Amino acid sequence: MVREPDKLLRKYEDVLSNQAVKFSSYTLQSLRTLEPILKYLKRHSIDSMMDLGCGYGVLTLIVAEYLGVKRVVAIDIDEQRLALLDKIKSRCPIEVVTLQRDFCVLGDVDERVQLVTSFGALEHTTCWDEFLGNVKRVLVDGGYLLISMPNISSWVNRLALLLGYQPRDIEISRKRLYGELPPFRSHTVAGHVRVATFRAFKEYLIDNGFEIVMARPLYDKQNLLVNMIDKLLPSPSISRRFIILAKKRS
Repeated sequence: MVREPDKLLRKYEDVLSNQAVKFSSYTLQSLRTLEPILKYLKRHSIDSMMDLGCGYGVLTLIVAEYLGVKRVVAIDIDEQRLALLDKIKSRCPIEVVTLQRDFCVLGDVDERVQLVTSFGALEHTTCWDEFLGNVKRVLVDGGYLLISMPNISSWVNRLALLLGYQPRDIEISRKRLYGELPPFRSHTVAGHVRVATFRAFKEYLIDNGFEIVMARPLYDKQNLLVNMIDKLLPSPSISRRFIILAKKRS
């Protein structure tokens, strides 16, 4: 049986034929592992949504249509990526507003929404406190934050440190990768500058007025061997990436 997120994904097959778009979002590759959280949100009648660091916006549109929201505000600093989103947003039967902004500086954005999403964007910045302050400001009381990111305490990074290699999710240069495990040496620089453990990020959210609703490990379908290990180690505390659904306390 074809899952609903996969049906929605087919609407953008031509867009995803561009490898730069297809592999720009790890969470997009992990759509099936995201589905249980989306099912939970769908039962809570989300009408409005803001995606911070939306990139090309394919995942933004899929999540919005799956949840049946009426209005989406998609925010990203990259003008070219937003230009693509502007071209494809008509495929989604929802009002989609795109804004070119640094999501750490949203003083002129006065939207109030029920759901804020951010998929694989925060680790490219150091403005975490400003980001979370903006999230709390735009969220209504009882609103949700859905966020995914790499896990610095993943089994891959633990193995790398044990063998004396640089953890995959912390890069020391914008030019190339240094000290990586051999399987990652052909990879390009992702631009990760700050990454948390699963435990630390949960504590960070709780300390800033959120309660954790759900948390899941994320894995894609590209590498069968790595996915097999992921499934044998299903805890988000050791997974390569995790996704957290948190609720803003009143």
